Amino acid sequence: MAYQLYWGDLHTQFNPSRVHGEGWQEFVETAFREAAEYIDIFGFVYYPAFGYSHRGVQVESVGMRPGFVEDFEYARQMVKKYNEPGRLVTFLGYEWTGDRTRWGDHNVFYFDDNNPLDLTMDLPELYENLRQRRGIAIPHHTGYQVGERGKDWDCWDEELSPLAEIFSCHGSSEGCNTPFSMDANASMAPRVSGGTIQDGLARGYRLGIIASGDNPGGFPGQWGTGLMGVYAEELTREAVWEAFQQRRVYAITGDRIRLDFGAKDCFMGQVCHCEGPVDLHVAVVGTQALDRIELIRNNQVIYSHCHNGRWQLPAPGQRTKVKLPVEFGWGPIPSYGFVTPVRHWEGKLRVSSGALHSIEGCFSYPGNRVEKNSSVESSFHVVTEPRRGSVVDTCRRQTIVFEIEGDSATGVQLAVNGKSYEFSLGDAMTSSRVYADYDQVKQNVREQFGLSEDEIENRDVYWHNAYKVKVHHAIPQAGYIASFDYRDEAAPSGRNFYYIRVSQLNGQMAWSSPIWIEQ
Repeated sequence: MAYQLYWGDLHTQFNPSRVHGEGWQEFVETAFREAAEYIDIFGFVYYPAFGYSHRGVQVESVGMRPGFVEDFEYARQMVKKYNEPGRLVTFLGYEWTGDRTRWGDHNVFYFDDNNPLDLTMDLPELYENLRQRRGIAIPHHTGYQVGERGKDWDCWDEELSPLAEIFSCHGSSEGCNTPFSMDANASMAPRVSGGTIQDGLARGYRLGIIASGDNPGGFPGQWGTGLMGVYAEELTREAVWEAFQQRRVYAITGDRIRLDFGAKDCFMGQVCHCEGPVDLHVAVVGTQALDRIELIRNNQVIYSHCHNGRWQLPAPGQRTKVKLPVEFGWGPIPSYGFVTPVRHWEGKLRVSSGALHSIEGCFSYPGNRVEKNSSVESSFHVVTEPRRGSVVDTCRRQTIVFEIEGDSATGVQLAVNGKSYEFSLGDAMTSSRVYADYDQVKQNVREQFGLSEDEIENRDVYWHNAYKVKVHHAIPQAGYIASFDYRDEAAPSGRNFYYIRVSQLNGQMAWSSPIWIEQ
């Protein structure tokens, strides 16, 4: 069976109207419009809870409250309105706010749009209700302390929880001795054994692995906080739901790493039977340079393909594809006294003596658009949020990755907000570069403070507050594509599970759903 790869987000959460105020409906409409531009599958997650002060201590509500049903009805209408097979598949969902402290957080989704907001207190009862309503409950940030919002794997149903979340804005719930921390939410942290994904797999559970953002900001598919790849026959609700049930899914942190993993006659998410050695195949297409690909059996790494250092730059004149990331952002910050508006970037990228193949947007803010105008030109509109301070804040920068075919002499012309920059692919493959908009920051200083350059003692103020465009190293195809076959001669008898973990040099990762082999 031939499957198509689609990208989806099952946890961009939307708080009740009492949190977002009168603009909540417009907020939701904007999210659906952005989803249609950026991803293929959008699970709308209504968040039926709010914080309140109880004798001075801040508490979050549990269970049903007035107004929740009305809000959920509005969400239902939006899910129906924007479900468009072939373009955007939507699902109605909510974050269960029953006794999740005891059982762990779960996101509930329905296949049909006509089911209720069910805030039953106990997870076993919720499971029974979902069985009658064609619903699923996806464990979320499972790696916290069991009994304190971590997943209690004593209560789990394979049909009703076919998927589990390995990564979100909280970090990675894969395991305790695994890459990527889980310290983003200092109140709920630390990550601990008992509820992790590896704990669930070790019990013999079949879990499809996804990532999703838990983004209250309302931008679906936000880069860097988690997204899922879904292998489905077509982009319809029926085909996508079938892929969920069969666990044909995988997780990425942000960059849209393409991952194919299987055994003979067995695709990721399936259970297969085998006599003798187990033959596995892995193929990866990264967004930037690959670091390593790890094959994990029964929670132990049994093989590591170290890709970094295995590839070389093409020879002069040798034609190849490269991926060229261009990043937009930085700019003024309030601590210097600047007024810091949202920044709009209008531009084009054009290739001479080469070809433009694909474009990937790594976006975390609404309003970003990129178009392929022809085989040699792309136009874009990028929007970046103001910086809050000097700390690293990658989500306030936006990146476009251009896949270009050419040789070292192929020229690239980049035009941004009226300024033009030129370089060759050979230059880009050997060094990165940054272009600072000094004219804009000098104008800001004159207009906001009435100061000329001669009146500024320390010129750091210009560099520190300049909008910048960074052209990253261009990575040739040999650096972002890898595949290998592995024969496991030492598989123990009984059922074993295998999954793949991919790491890029820029820190972005992917995890496959496992394959279960009955030996």
